[in-house]
Amino acid sequence: MLDVEIKLRDVEISNVYQQDLIGIKKWMEMKKTFAEEETNLDKLTERFLESYISECEFFLKIKKSQELIGILKGRLEFKSQNELWIWFFYLDKIYKDSDLGNVIIKKLMSYFSKEYDAAVFFTRIIKNEIQNLDFWKQMGFSVVRRVKNFYNINNKYVDMIIMRKVGD
Repeated sequence: MLDVEIKLRDVEISNVYQQDLIGIKKWMEMKKTFAEEETNLDKLTERFLESYISECEFFLKIKKSQELIGILKGRLEFKSQNELWIWFFYLDKIYKDSDLGNVIIKKLMSYFSKEYDAAVFFTRIIKNEIQNLDFWKQMGFSVVRRVKNFYNINNKYVDMIIMRKVGD
């Protein structure tokens, strides 16, 4: 797992550890926006272990004034131009209308640019999530690919959209 620690004012972004998982599970259940299988502790532990054993992955908690407000998971790929993949980014709804999400993603991209020379940034979203699509477009990402029927959500298949941004 990549060791990540980013501080912005009263927001701290840092690695998720095994002892954090029960708190993250409870937080996810309280939000009522996650699919039931996502909040399953075994699945959450599996996600954690995937990132923990990989030296290029990260699973991060986002705290504001010591309170959990988000989670982020991704991977750094070392290539001729290093790539940062943001697989999952969730921030409490109360911060969706603020610029905090933008600030966090910009800081994350800046951190990986400086620390690991990341030059290309990718994210993936569910096709029907228009608000997420708009968020990433505002961040300068553009759609590069659509994968049909990638996600199975409540026994219904939906497309995945891959978006990309080349660093500034």
